Amino acid sequence: MFESRRRKRRDIFEIIREFEEEIEREFEEIIDRFLGQYEAKSMWSSDGTLEPLIEVKETDNKYVIIVDLPLANLKTLSITGKYNTIEIRCQLKKDIRLDRWIIQRQTTFREYRKTVMLPEDADVAKFQVRKYENFSIIEIIVPKKFRL
Repeated sequence: MFESRRRKRRDIFEIIREFEEEIEREFEEIIDRFLGQYEAKSMWSSDGTLEPLIEVKETDNKYVIIVDLPLANLKTLSITGKYNTIEIRCQLKKDIRLDRWIIQRQTTFREYRKTVMLPEDADVAKFQVRKYENFSIIEIIVPKKFRL
């Protein structure tokens, strides 16, 4: 009798442990799915390009892309709109060389490059640009397509 009670107790603890393991697996799967949407990627490339910091805001009738381009020569700014993307390119005022990195010995950056994906309702052919040269910031205004 004592042995059967002990066996039942062990079974209950075993059931609880299995339940905890299942919850943990489900939780890890949810976290993996969530983090998979926000893949970490480098903001620089070995070809000498940097990816600028951007912020995209949406209003009722437009998208506003704010781009931070420190040390950029805004006279070399090139912005193109195709399909639902805006591509931004801009040369730096001078090359920036970083020595003694852990990953690479020496890297020289010459240009900013960034492609921004926008929703299908963005009319990328009609974008406008405002430059704030004192702050090395640009603002790209992309209207939304007119809908009936």
